[in-house]
Amino acid sequence: MTPRSTLPPLQNLQAFVAAAEAGSFTQAASAMHLTQGAVSRQVLALEAHFGCALFTRQARGLALTSEGAVLLAAVREALAGIGAASAAIRRQAAVINLQVPPTLAARWLLPRLPRLRQALPDLELRISTNWTDAPDFARSSVDAIIAHGHGRWPDVDQVLLMRERLTPMCSQAMATRLKTPADLAKVELLHPGPERREWRRWLDGAGVEGVDGASGHVFDTLDLALSAAMRGQGVAIADPRMLQELVEDGMLVTPFGTQVASGNGYFLTWPPAHGSKRGLNELRAWLSKEFSSRR
Repeated sequence: MTPRSTLPPLQNLQAFVAAAEAGSFTQAASAMHLTQGAVSRQVLALEAHFGCALFTRQARGLALTSEGAVLLAAVREALAGIGAASAAIRRQAAVINLQVPPTLAARWLLPRLPRLRQALPDLELRISTNWTDAPDFARSSVDAIIAHGHGRWPDVDQVLLMRERLTPMCSQAMATRLKTPADLAKVELLHPGPERREWRRWLDGAGVEGVDGASGHVFDTLDLALSAAMRGQGVAIADPRMLQELVEDGMLVTPFGTQVASGNGYFLTWPPAHGSKRGLNELRAWLSKEFSSRR
C-alpha cells in the first residue's frame, strides 16, 4: 500500500490534468468552475510536492515537462480506474434481506412488487416469511423485519407502517347468511392463531353479545383462515387494507361496516447498526408511502 503521506491531494492532481489537457490555467479554471488563481496555486503545490516543474510557461500556453508527461499518463490511468470502479459500484444492486409475515407477503407485498421494481430499480429485495410479534435480530440474519405487534420493542429502530383495524371477512355466499353481527353465532369463526384474541377484540369493540369469540376453527396463519373463508367454511377476521386484491375481485367481502382497532400495527424494524445500510432508507420510504395510501 502506498503511504498516504507520499500522495498529493486529489484536487491538485485534477487541476494538473485539466491544465495539461487545456494547455491553459484559464481554460482549466473555466472547466473546473474555479478561478484561474486557484488552479495555478494547486499546480504550484503539486510541483512543490514533487520538487520539480511540471509545466513550462510559454507565451502560447503551457507545455508539459518530461516529469509532467510521466505524471499525466499515470494520473489519467488512475482516474480512469477510479471512475470505472465508481460506476461499477453504482451499478451493483443494493441488497436488503427483509422478513415479512406470511399473509402480508402473499396478499399485500407480492402484488406490489412490480411497483417496487419501478420505484427502486437498483434494489434487490430478498424476502423471507415468518410470523413474529417481537423482532429478534440476534437469531436472524435479515436486515429488517416487518413485525406485527404493539411497537414497543427494545434495541431496534422502527417506523409505523399501519395501525391494524379488524372486521369480519367472508365469501359473498356466506355474507347472505349474516344479516346482523348476532348471526355470527350460527357460523364458524375462523381464527388466525391459537390465542383467538382477534375475534374477542372485535366482538367486544363492536358491542356484540351472544357470540362465543373462542369458538370455531384455529389456524397457524391468517392466510389459511382467509382461504377457508373464501371456500365458505366460515368467517375470518382481518384488516381489509391488507387484502385489496381479494376484496376487489369479490373473493372476500366485509358483511358489516364496523372496524375495531386491534391495538397492534405493522412496523418496519431494523437494528440501529443497519440504519445506514444501502437501500434501507429507500425501502422504508417506499413502504411508508404504499401503506399510507391505504390508511
